[in-house]
Amino acid sequence: MGKVEGMHHPCVLFVSDLDLWSMGQEQGGPLLTRMLTAYAQAGWKVVFLTGSGKESSQELAGVHIERFGAPWLKRWFGYRRVGAIARAIWWLIFPVVAIRLGLRLKREFPFAVVYGYEIRGVPAAKLLSRLWRIPLVEVFQGTIIEPGPVGGWQKYVRLWDHWYSLRMPADLIIMMNDGTQGDRVLRELRADMDKVRFWMNGTDKDTFLKMPSCEEARSQLGVKHRHVILMLSRLVWWKCIDRGIEALPQVLADREDTLLMIVGDGVERPRLERLARELGVADRVKFIGPITRSEIRMYMAAADIFLSLYTWSNVGNPLLEAMLAGKCIVTLATGDTEKVVTHGVTGILLSEDDLSSLPGELILLLKDPKRAAELGVNAREYAYKHFLSWEERTSMEVEEVTKLLPRSRSLQRPRTP
Repeated sequence: MGKVEGMHHPCVLFVSDLDLWSMGQEQGGPLLTRMLTAYAQAGWKVVFLTGSGKESSQELAGVHIERFGAPWLKRWFGYRRVGAIARAIWWLIFPVVAIRLGLRLKREFPFAVVYGYEIRGVPAAKLLSRLWRIPLVEVFQGTIIEPGPVGGWQKYVRLWDHWYSLRMPADLIIMMNDGTQGDRVLRELRADMDKVRFWMNGTDKDTFLKMPSCEEARSQLGVKHRHVILMLSRLVWWKCIDRGIEALPQVLADREDTLLMIVGDGVERPRLERLARELGVADRVKFIGPITRSEIRMYMAAADIFLSLYTWSNVGNPLLEAMLAGKCIVTLATGDTEKVVTHGVTGILLSEDDLSSLPGELILLLKDPKRAAELGVNAREYAYKHFLSWEERTSMEVEEVTKLLPRSRSLQRPRTP
């Protein structure tokens, strides 16, 4: 996959503020680790330079990891008033340290291409690519800038760090098609769309081919409730987990034996736990915490309904995997969600302005398991027909990046430290 002819061990540098996994080893979004692994398996030498902090113990076979961080500063990120100031300071510190470490790593590794992975990684990667005269690849896992006239120029001021990185030219720009309409944002920022690849994430299609029965999954997980609703994501404000908790009192008034399982972790967890207590539903909301990728299948099997209520879009890997698992989807028609979920066919789509109807929709589906199952079957058929596997998705990227490399010369062997 993606082997480069006439070149000896091409070497790629990823610069990012993200860790390998967003919620711990093998827990959270898989895209970054999938890409790093794909390059290593294709014969590349892979270096990951990350500001996630030296205290992290996450590792990945075949990848050289160089870490730095500022835990004393990042601890303030979760506070609304001082968080913006702390993030701005880190924005200034990050590229200085990343560039210094990148220059040091260059003595050992003959980099052929450099990645700026997400907004903080882009500025440092851009400067390194210029210094070394090698191709620059930018990757964005969607965007939180809303396209169109909503917000006017003020949205770019408020999200200045995103604006700055998104408008930076590169040899290849990969924008994830996660439903946040990042392609539209790039057009508004006058990106060279010939250099943009707007791709959906890959999926673990083989993992969901054979699902455990609902009874088996609930027995293994110790779930004894008749009805189970599942939400799965990082617990951050824009994932809007609170909307699911707020709908639960009305659901319980009609379907008393219902459990809301919330899988994932993040800075919002204390607030969400407090909300459940205030609404009197704490005993019917189970916070599972982070789980490994291999455990997702069991939690999907145990659920009657998969609920996703994100502000910008809901076409992330949790929803794609729920469709592969054949779950009844209830979600919002935000961003490009409607391009994946068809209302009344592969799921239930609600308007963000009509969240008051959410409890009623959940009750109707719990009362009519036959209809819920039919929506799940349709979702599964659509997913296996249209979604990419991870092997397909990562091959596409490696092949595109390989096209950027010079064919007429061989790379030098890495120097011995």
